[in-house]
Amino acid sequence: MTAAASSATPLACAPHRLQLLPHGLRIDALPELRSRLLPRLLAALLQAHEQGLARIDSPCSRAELCERIVGMAELHRTQVWRALALLDDSPLATLIEARARSSGPFWLNASRLAACRVEIDGEPATGQALARWLGQERPVRAPAAAPLLPLAYAEALARADYLLDRGELYPARLALQQAAAHVPDADAAAAAALGLRRARIARRLGDWAALQDELRDLGQTLNHSRLPRIERRQLRARVAILAAWHWFGSLGQAAAALEKLDEVDPEVLASDSTLRCDHGNLRGIVLRELALARGDAALAAQSLSSLGDALRSASLAGLPDALQVCAANLSNALGQLVEAGLLPAESLGIEDAIRWLLLSDALCARWQLGRSSLLNTIFLLRLAALGRLDFAALQRLATEQGLPLPASSLQELAAQRWASCRARHSQLPADQRCAFLLLWARHALDEGDAFSATDLVRQARLQARKLRDEAARRRYLDEADALMPRAQQA
Repeated sequence: MTAAASSATPLACAPHRLQLLPHGLRIDALPELRSRLLPRLLAALLQAHEQGLARIDSPCSRAELCERIVGMAELHRTQVWRALALLDDSPLATLIEARARSSGPFWLNASRLAACRVEIDGEPATGQALARWLGQERPVRAPAAAPLLPLAYAEALARADYLLDRGELYPARLALQQAAAHVPDADAAAAAALGLRRARIARRLGDWAALQDELRDLGQTLNHSRLPRIERRQLRARVAILAAWHWFGSLGQAAAALEKLDEVDPEVLASDSTLRCDHGNLRGIVLRELALARGDAALAAQSLSSLGDALRSASLAGLPDALQVCAANLSNALGQLVEAGLLPAESLGIEDAIRWLLLSDALCARWQLGRSSLLNTIFLLRLAALGRLDFAALQRLATEQGLPLPASSLQELAAQRWASCRARHSQLPADQRCAFLLLWARHALDEGDAFSATDLVRQARLQARKLRDEAARRRYLDEADALMPRAQQA
């Protein structure tokens, strides 16, 4: 609704006494606001509010309020507008708020409501009293348990999750398509579960157009579907994190992504370890990019702190997939920030970064995670080049952790990883393939294999031409051009 009139009574005063009357509403000792609908509309909102609804993050539609008022066939827009307009010149002008006054959805202003004492016939307007006032035989019961999920839906969704954990993104998409054919009618939560998984797949593939479409559909679910308050808040947080990925990954706007992440409710993060990991992981990545772009050591420290918080949450909650992701990203951030000179001399260094990366790799091997990803090997090859570490030095670090590398050289390690995901190369983003092939070529040159290095540079050029991002395409082609003379001279 519109802002309260300038004559509104300050909230610091004694609580307002609201009396629901048969033909109107009385606020304190002021004249009665005559309307049969207004007190019933307020009663319906109060009853919904007791059940966790009629709040800014879970408003009620006109139809939902109408269902609570027995004998009311329909809430006409004009009736609602006139009833709410009666509050405009009262001390509680903004008690009932709405996105659109005539059509809703509607909710109660929490601070205004806290400053009110609502009564029906001299007793508090709660529970049984509200039910009687609304003409119900008894208070509205809690919603009935959701119907059993169709077996075909549950099976396809479980298969999609299994494939997602293993990085088989296109088969996971197909499983979600099969699950979509069996979504129960009017089950917004079941439909949203598919949308979230499709969005995750689009994000990991770098399919930003598909991610934008999924975010639009999930936003419609948030705005127009009836979800329990807790589920609504969690869905809103997940959508905000995915939207931040879109701002960062597709549009390259790290500052806007950080603002989107700051919109997530801290209470929701505190109650969901998986959400907290996803949020802290992306926040750390975004802060790292801002730190590198601005040369800001304070942002670099914040980046490591966010990644560390995400890793802590994943570890304590027993989430191996989230833990391996956070460990790998912490390792990569350490390497990049050390290279940029943004960390104090006494802080963690390259060898510490490699140890965290080896932990991530061990988790992937134990739990069969990320089998179609090249990122961990890309990070390892970068760190080895940055620290000027040969394979023997890396093997020493790995052996100290009880995780020896299954190869005899960095080139062999790269070849093994490339071969292990050969059947799923098309599911790897082109920029990941470019980075991997160029790093592999660099280490092949360092190990004296000019023939392999030349072939790898040629492959990298082919992959670079597939990139839509012109700046990234130019960067990879320039790196390939710089490597090719070295390979031909060797």
